[in-house]
Amino acid sequence: MSTAVVPALIDTDADDWPGELDRLRARLGAPDNPTLFPAHFLKATLPKIGGAVVAFRRDSELVGAGFLFPRALEEGRRVYTLCYHRASADFSAAAAQGYVGAVGRLLGASEVVFHDPAAPQRYAEDAVADERGVTLAAPSATEAAAIPALQARIWGTSPDFLYPSDLHSAGFGPGSTLVARLDGELVGFLFGFAKFGGSPLPARWARQFRADFRLESQLLGVLPTVRQGGLGLLLKQRQGELARQQGIGVVNWTVDPLQFGNAVLNFGRLRAVAFDFYPDHYGFRNALNQVAASRFGITWLVQTARVRRALAGAERGAFVDLAARPDIPRTNTGWRAFRRNLDAPTIAIEVPADWTAVQHRDLDEATCWRETTDAVFAHYLGPQPGRYAIVDVGHDADRRYLIAERVTEGFLDRYGA
Repeated sequence: MSTAVVPALIDTDADDWPGELDRLRARLGAPDNPTLFPAHFLKATLPKIGGAVVAFRRDSELVGAGFLFPRALEEGRRVYTLCYHRASADFSAAAAQGYVGAVGRLLGASEVVFHDPAAPQRYAEDAVADERGVTLAAPSATEAAAIPALQARIWGTSPDFLYPSDLHSAGFGPGSTLVARLDGELVGFLFGFAKFGGSPLPARWARQFRADFRLESQLLGVLPTVRQGGLGLLLKQRQGELARQQGIGVVNWTVDPLQFGNAVLNFGRLRAVAFDFYPDHYGFRNALNQVAASRFGITWLVQTARVRRALAGAERGAFVDLAARPDIPRTNTGWRAFRRNLDAPTIAIEVPADWTAVQHRDLDEATCWRETTDAVFAHYLGPQPGRYAIVDVGHDADRRYLIAERVTEGFLDRYGA
């Protein structure tokens, strides 16, 4: 008589969680299982969005595992997608599906929707086209299958860093998924996940924008050959509009704070802000991340009139000319040192004009830039009154800056209206 299978949650807060995740993925077929999520996402982002991991064991033997993704919040009750992977031939997806009630109880009386990434999937297309030959749509089955290859083409990443194609399916239930087509050709994509809670917001904003259920925008990619055509902005605008229609008030994502082009999009065009800073957030290295992969946490308040004007193309940042603004002190001059004692309403933080070029030209200089700006962000940024939030971009001749404002009641009024 076989011993019963018992599901148990894995502690993602434990010190040995990264190593346990690596061992778990290896047991599930990594790096040769294309249905697995990348390790860096599971280690850093899945817990951050309120996800969880459940192990199914018979005695001490692992027979299967499920990655639990936030899916919905229905009358205060959390709903998860359980993305199942078998570790033993005799514990099939059909067998594991019988445990969704038990897993829901482990999660505190939550509802669990079972998802088998190895099964045939259903995809629902909902397209919006414009006169320039650009179509934004939920991906078809063919496009979902092509997105991992497009990701590899854009970033040059290895197969084990690619996101699985089934996440775009109706069965998985992503928070958002979009592709961009130019004259019928797939040239870009954007996807994200539902999120329970998140990093702290000013208390007033947390109440105002229903911060207990958000959207985590995970990955945006556009082919370099069409990158100057504004497709990234179009994808983000569409994502923001869909989130607003769904009643979501807060969209979060992470960005490299030293990629100035991204800052122009995020702060200047989308009118997002950033309180949160995560040093060396991801452990990977690739062509765009040759030193510590530090990140900003972006806060995008898609229900505000300010952001709605930006989505309609009626508002964008001023690209502050710091040569004409002696009232805005600068925290640093390049990477050599920074000032810790600034107390002005607005401050400017210098970043490289071309961070990717710096990384390829001189790794020692890139390391110094990262270390100095990491120290600046950690010292000044935060949602608490008196701290600072990044709100815009600036320049002085060929030097580039992030503009930060102090968090006050007036700040909350201006940026939360």
